[in-house]
Amino acid sequence: MWYFLFCLCWVIAFLICLQQFMIGAMACMWYFSGQGAEMSDQPGEVSMLLAMKWGMWYHLGSIAFGSFLIALITFIRLVFEYIAKKYEQAGNKDNAIMKAVFCCVRCVLWCLDKYVKFMTKNAFIQIALHNSNFCKAAWDSFCLIIRFVGRFSSASMIGWIMMILGKGTIMGTSAYLTIVIVKQTEPQVTQPFIPAIIIAVFAYLVGSLFLSVFSFSCTAILHSFILDEDTGGSVSSPESLKPFLDYNDEQNKKEKE
Repeated sequence: MWYFLFCLCWVIAFLICLQQFMIGAMACMWYFSGQGAEMSDQPGEVSMLLAMKWGMWYHLGSIAFGSFLIALITFIRLVFEYIAKKYEQAGNKDNAIMKAVFCCVRCVLWCLDKYVKFMTKNAFIQIALHNSNFCKAAWDSFCLIIRFVGRFSSASMIGWIMMILGKGTIMGTSAYLTIVIVKQTEPQVTQPFIPAIIIAVFAYLVGSLFLSVFSFSCTAILHSFILDEDTGGSVSSPESLKPFLDYNDEQNKKEKE
């Protein structure tokens, strides 16, 4: 049973990681394709099928390894929760020491799970940018985040705010429209708030899925911008980001002088 449970965790993690790689690859394609640049004569192609080809044909091992790490942490957490539940069922619920131990272990595993997911997500972006293996990409992404911790923190905070505003807007709009439609089409319903709450929950789930794509794409574009900045910029750089590239070039020249 445990073997099949681990396989299930691995398959789910693999599909999620493949999706993340494809989103990151398409964001990097867009950045360097020249579609956002006015001076680019021949914009490149941004294709979901091409991103899937990269993932399935060239980087399948890296995606499988990254998903294996996530599945392993998830499996360990599930086994730990199973052991903790069995321990409590054995009549040891009032043991304060074991409660503290379980709480600490649960916190450590949660932090480890978040860290592994965060690093694998950024590693997949580096794989799409540099065509490297998972271990090198994970190390490069770690060094990049340490090097530009301010930028990544700012991008993460802005992305979090946009996610909250987006989810709130989607939920509120969906709930409001549900109440209006129910009152107009079904006047015999005296409590339209119940279906509105149900619709709001589904709207939250759908909004989370779509906005997660936006958040991950922002991270991939930030990786691409830093690479573009380190290489001195190019003709295919998006027009909206060229002022930042020019400003950074001027700052670097002043520091050298």
